[in-house]
Amino acid sequence: MEGERKTITALFADIKSSMELIENLDPEEARSIIDPALRVMMEATRRYGGHVMQSTGDGIFATFGAPLAHEEHPQRALHAALTMQEELNRYSDGLRAEGRKPVQARVGINTGEVVVRSLVTDAAHAEYTPIGHSIGLAARMQALAPIGSVAVTDQTKKLCDGYFNFKPLGAARISGVSEPVDVYELTGLGPMRTHFQLSAERGLSKFVGRQSEIEQLRRSLELAKAGHGQIVAVLGEAGVGKSRLFHEFKAVARSECMVLETLSLAHGKASAYLPVIELLRNYFGIALEDDKRQLREKRIAKLLAVDSGRVFSRGRRKAREKVTDKVLALERTLDASLPYLFTLLGIQDSTDPLAQMDLSVKKGRTLEAIKRILLRESLNQPLIVIFEDLHWMDSETQALLNLLAESIANAHIVMLVNYRPEYRHEWGNKGYYTQLRLDPLGADSAGEMLEALLDDGGELVSLRRLIIEKTEGNPFFIEELVKALFEQGALRRNGNLKLTQSLAEIKIPPTVQAVLASRIDRLGSNEKDLLQTLAVVGRKFALSLIRRIIDSSEVEVDRFLAVLQGGEFIYEQPAFPDVGFIFKHALTQEVAYNSVLIERRKILHERIANGIESLHESQLDEHFDELAYHYSRSDNASKAVQYLQLASEQALARSPKIL
Repeated sequence: MEGERKTITALFADIKSSMELIENLDPEEARSIIDPALRVMMEATRRYGGHVMQSTGDGIFATFGAPLAHEEHPQRALHAALTMQEELNRYSDGLRAEGRKPVQARVGINTGEVVVRSLVTDAAHAEYTPIGHSIGLAARMQALAPIGSVAVTDQTKKLCDGYFNFKPLGAARISGVSEPVDVYELTGLGPMRTHFQLSAERGLSKFVGRQSEIEQLRRSLELAKAGHGQIVAVLGEAGVGKSRLFHEFKAVARSECMVLETLSLAHGKASAYLPVIELLRNYFGIALEDDKRQLREKRIAKLLAVDSGRVFSRGRRKAREKVTDKVLALERTLDASLPYLFTLLGIQDSTDPLAQMDLSVKKGRTLEAIKRILLRESLNQPLIVIFEDLHWMDSETQALLNLLAESIANAHIVMLVNYRPEYRHEWGNKGYYTQLRLDPLGADSAGEMLEALLDDGGELVSLRRLIIEKTEGNPFFIEELVKALFEQGALRRNGNLKLTQSLAEIKIPPTVQAVLASRIDRLGSNEKDLLQTLAVVGRKFALSLIRRIIDSSEVEVDRFLAVLQGGEFIYEQPAFPDVGFIFKHALTQEVAYNSVLIERRKILHERIANGIESLHESQLDEHFDELAYHYSRSDNASKAVQYLQLASEQALARSPKIL
């Protein structure tokens, strides 16, 4: 039985009064009512990357962020919960129309740390079992949820504020919890969709260290204004400021051109064309209220068993008018594009002329229609077209990007894209393509950013140095760590800013932890296991020690290390005569270390100490501190005491004597 520690979001969904619902029904008839509801719950969970741990007769237990970590697992769980309730409402409308009782459900959600164990049940199957207090709390939220709604804890709400709207339900006494728990009802989607949007709403930190990149974007825009279309790709790891760079450039360029922008979401890869639809909605001015009206029309039309395009069509008609007016104002010959745009935007009439068209033909013509409109618009005014987070992009949106990349060489268009290092494309050979690698901030820029964030009058120099060292200059990590210092009470402002705790005592912010854990979980099992072992060794480690403590051949160890280097988890360091390595981020080492079960940590610490003893048998006095550290974190108490004493005596002998 293997396992690890994870921060996850747990979801419980249960059909209300299921026994009463199927009372006096034949078991098969009862199944025909309950099974579709359970399918709705499971499909909503899987759509947002959740894992159904258990399906009961009238509900499910699911996790988000386990077995595989996701950096937005709380948001994914809430999206799934809203989708469940929406789909169950539709299903219940149909049951009511048949004269049957509706199916209603309660959903409860909580976020917290658990131990996830993999239990092998037979040769072909493994079951994942999360264990922890936070699981039971999610179950209690389900019991407290209003019928047909979703209840969440304060912990989940804090992580999702802005992305969703909530209504307080008050504090509840829960068995096994010493203090009352604040409970909130999830009431719908909020105005924000990305962490950057949330940061912008709360107030952005000082923009530093990116002037050369802004100048490069400016040069690309000047070329595009002269009719030489450009593609500029900004590449960088999570949190280095890709979205912030575009935000600052838009602020200075918007007066000179039209800006159209869209983005991909972590949970949106399964939804075709989602970024394209947003781009078109922005272009045509189709508001979110129009979408809500269309959803209401579809639901009522389904209840009446008719096509929503034939009955309550006011919302669709209004949206179609916006699209038609704008397209024909551009050029009347573009009218052939309209049916494809209507269908993609979900505002087609009941007599959809494309309903019987071959899907591949329809896709090609739809993409061509969008391309023609953008190219024609660029004749009126230069365009900046922004696609963010390509690493989460669906294949249909990727197809549009590929088409645009081939078509804008002589257009007044700058196509700005950003993505993380794992994303790949085929535009690098274009003469009008530029790639900007966005690295973490240098020490001076990071210091300038921290000075503005802390506003400490330059007093906490050592704290700033520690934060920069811990975050390696990643702006997102810097912001979140400073925020955590204030939230956890380590930094307090009472006239002057004071540090009240050691930085080592601060828990990694859940937002940062989730980003790093999701990267780690994308590794293969062998590489992930090695990374966790390396994290127990320390921030720096020697190849000879790793080969001594890993139960794999030298060839395999070298191959696993090469993968970790390629993924920029670790860097090789110059060393002689041994080969040395270091974790790229101290925070990555910390997240990997914290994911290891305590019982396994103890075993690894002792194995590492044994390896150091055997490697440096003739020079043990140079490694007393390391040996004391590792043995004191193992179950070998006698060796821990021995090396702690030796390290203490050595430190005393080396200290200057007071005369």
